[in-house]
Amino acid sequence: MTTSVETLRAVEYRRVSTAGQSGERHSSLEAQEARIRDYCVKRGAVLVASFTDICSGRRDDRAEYQRMVQYATKESVDIIVVQFLDRFGRRPKEILRRIWALEDSHITVEATDEDIKEELMLLIKSGIAGQESRRTSERLRMTMAMATRKGTHFGRPPYGFRQMRRLVGEKVESTWEHDPVEAPVVREMVRLALEGNLGYKRIADRLADLGHRGRHRGPFSAYTIMKILTNAALRGELVFGKQPKKGTPKRELIRVWSLSKKLWFGNCMELWAV
Repeated sequence: MTTSVETLRAVEYRRVSTAGQSGERHSSLEAQEARIRDYCVKRGAVLVASFTDICSGRRDDRAEYQRMVQYATKESVDIIVVQFLDRFGRRPKEILRRIWALEDSHITVEATDEDIKEELMLLIKSGIAGQESRRTSERLRMTMAMATRKGTHFGRPPYGFRQMRRLVGEKVESTWEHDPVEAPVVREMVRLALEGNLGYKRIADRLADLGHRGRHRGPFSAYTIMKILTNAALRGELVFGKQPKKGTPKRELIRVWSLSKKLWFGNCMELWAV
């Protein structure tokens, strides 16, 4: 009686980020090839094809990567072998999606130098943690947005104001008032801009001549003057959501006219009468 043993069909996938790269995690193309071929011998697999990319693993449109996936699916390959999972790709969502899709076609991805199941679990946990972090951030943003609509002030007050806290029942309310040291400087900035028709640089030079300094005791720059005079708070307006983090979608700004007219720095100079 003859017993036949089915031989595993394998393809190798190698990748480096740049041409001439010699050792990202000691993973030059030659090193990857040697490790993969040794692995196939020990695994009892026959290597039927090889695919190599020289580009970032964050790109899902890698030419050889796409060819490898198509070949493995059409040619009834059993395993795809890489040295490390990060050679397969860098984007967790794409890695998980692709590996699960390959498993549906009875193709497994195996790594020669690490436990790929453990690495996949780390990716899943990382994704769950990231999702929960985004949800927490969104809940926090909604809470802050609601508070802003009610006139609550967040963050450090802009130049010209100081923060005051007071206990209202069981809650601490935060409000702004004119800073006795900074407010006169802002009045002078507004006067120089409106009455003197000076630009930011000339205003900064004039303030330096008068001996005025910023919060960090250094002289005002034209950029600092611009930021102060264009701040919405100077005309009694609170704005929330103006500076979203890089990579996050732009959101509708929340604008609230909440500051007392006595606190305005706007174009109405009479409001700045001492």
